[in-house]
Amino acid sequence: MAITRSFSDLSLTGVYFASILLVLAALACGYLVGRRLGRSRKGHRDDPSMGSAVAATLGLLAFMLALTFNMTADRFGHRKALLLEEVNAIGTTYLRTDFLRADNRARARQLLLDYTTLRGFDPHTMSAEDFLHDIRRSEQIQRELWQLVEKEIAAGTESVRLRAFYEPLNQVIDLHTSRLQVGMEYQVPAPIWAALYAITALAVFGIGFQLGVSGSGSKLVALAMAMAFALVILLIADLDRAGEGMLVVDQAPMKSLARQMKESGDGTR
Repeated sequence: MAITRSFSDLSLTGVYFASILLVLAALACGYLVGRRLGRSRKGHRDDPSMGSAVAATLGLLAFMLALTFNMTADRFGHRKALLLEEVNAIGTTYLRTDFLRADNRARARQLLLDYTTLRGFDPHTMSAEDFLHDIRRSEQIQRELWQLVEKEIAAGTESVRLRAFYEPLNQVIDLHTSRLQVGMEYQVPAPIWAALYAITALAVFGIGFQLGVSGSGSKLVALAMAMAFALVILLIADLDRAGEGMLVVDQAPMKSLARQMKESGDGTR
């Protein structure tokens, strides 16, 4: 867990440069070792087993990249689905405030508007401190909404009417927990990252080694392929992080709901 957290604390820029340095170092080491071996064993430059080993390592790397990419892409899709579910749950809860008494109804609608406004944040501009503050405020609003349910019970509101409100409210609270867990806690495990980087280094080392031994082949093509691997790793790291990078879930549906709720509230005054 500590290793995973340390990797998550590294910025995407750091991940990119670390990946580039790893690729370049592995390629250079492989080339130097292969070149030295090629000079000492000139008769074994065209060993077919070398090409087979490099091809097998590249195939394994492609498999690991595809596996890790699918993991992060599925989780990214899950985060988008949870956002839409939360938007629908909040919208339903807002409509169901009609089943509350007049004083509690107005308070519940204001709390839900505040809650939705908090949830419609911009991940690119929000700091970690502001994010944690908004999470605490969201959980406080959840408690205040539940206190309204308790007031309705004390006032003798019919259970059928009250259930119509607190059931979607329960879903809102559950989705808050789900979004936190999927977005902030569920990430690519550290052993998979370690295996991915190790296989990348071995594959790129093999490319460099083959170039050094054979003394032929395009070094630029090999470098471009190695850099492409580093770019895919960066893409995977970007998908793996919910609040950083270019690939973040657009909060436009939540902002749109907040705007609709505000317009609805202004229209009823």
